[in-house]
Amino acid sequence: MAALAAFVSVFGITMSTAQETTPNKAVKKTEKAVKDNTVKAKETAKKEKVSASKTVKASEKVKENAASTKQVAEKESKVAKPDAVKATKAGGKSKDEAIKAKEVNKQSVKNESALSKAESEKAIKSTEKAKSNVTASTNKVKKSTATTTKATAGKLSSEKYNGHDVYIGPEGGKYYINSNGNKTYIPRN
Repeated sequence: MAALAAFVSVFGITMSTAQETTPNKAVKKTEKAVKDNTVKAKETAKKEKVSASKTVKASEKVKENAASTKQVAEKESKVAKPDAVKATKAGGKSKDEAIKAKEVNKQSVKNESALSKAESEKAIKSTEKAKSNVTASTNKVKKSTATTTKATAGKLSSEKYNGHDVYIGPEGGKYYINSNGNKTYIPRN
């Protein structure tokens, strides 16, 4: 009788370890998939942060260029003023030419500052777009990580049961994942 009890206890132990190996493998696979997805997502986010910082630097350069263009235009204006005064003293025709030169100079200053403003606005918009892309990719990573954690150990069959995908377990039992994320076994006929 003691030999029978020992045999039953040994057999029971080996059954419990045999049943645990398949779910453990599935858990390890799922954990590895989650880890891989997380690493990929971090790399993507890092790349997008780098591109966003490049865009920010470009917009700063555009702003600097706009400021220097404005300074150059102001210098040219200062140079043109004495010429206009000289021309005014020279006579009527020269006065008209001086006025035209002054107007052309003002117009060129306005055009250059408008161009630099447009370039800086464009750079700011691209920076904001890059920031929103980083946020969107971070959200995608969170969603993909959440869905991979609910992976199962069974194989997916082509069947459906109550609108759910049916999986085949390690011992041939069929089940589906309910709305709570738990396995619900389908009774055998």
